[in-house]
Amino acid sequence: MINSKLVPIIVVVALLGLSHGLAYWSGQSAERQDQQLAAVTRERDDNAAINDLQQQLRRAESAAAGQLLAAETRYREGLLNVQAEKNRILADHVAGRQRMSVPVKAASGTTASAAANPAGDGADPAPRAELSHEAAEFLVGLAAESDAVAVELNRCADRVDIYERLLIKEEGS
Repeated sequence: MINSKLVPIIVVVALLGLSHGLAYWSGQSAERQDQQLAAVTRERDDNAAINDLQQQLRRAESAAAGQLLAAETRYREGLLNVQAEKNRILADHVAGRQRMSVPVKAASGTTASAAANPAGDGADPAPRAELSHEAAEFLVGLAAESDAVAVELNRCADRVDIYERLLIKEEGS
């Protein structure tokens, strides 16, 4: 049926086609493996970079948490100091160890006598009125509130500084 001269040619052509097909398939397989290896290598490098950044972030967050704790401790101590100072001043006032007074205007036509100036140095001291316990308590309380607000503002400023430093570290990473 088939010419006997064509059989060896068909076999050679079939073998050549098969060898070329195997070579092509082998090349495709090697290229695919190279691409997969490159992808795996990229993924490994990316994961390592992500892990490094996460560790840096954890260290920065830990440092910021420590700084926030220190700022909170300073805040609490500041409030305690304000309250202690207020209590000390009021206790001294009640015990008579500290007198609180305000300058008052002398009545018109009245002159200060030598008895008003016990030092006798010739200087005319400004007349003063001593504060009642209630007035002293009000004014010292008002001053303590102002001091507490200053302590609170310092707390806020500390927090802003800490958060800014944390954000700068995150952006720099």
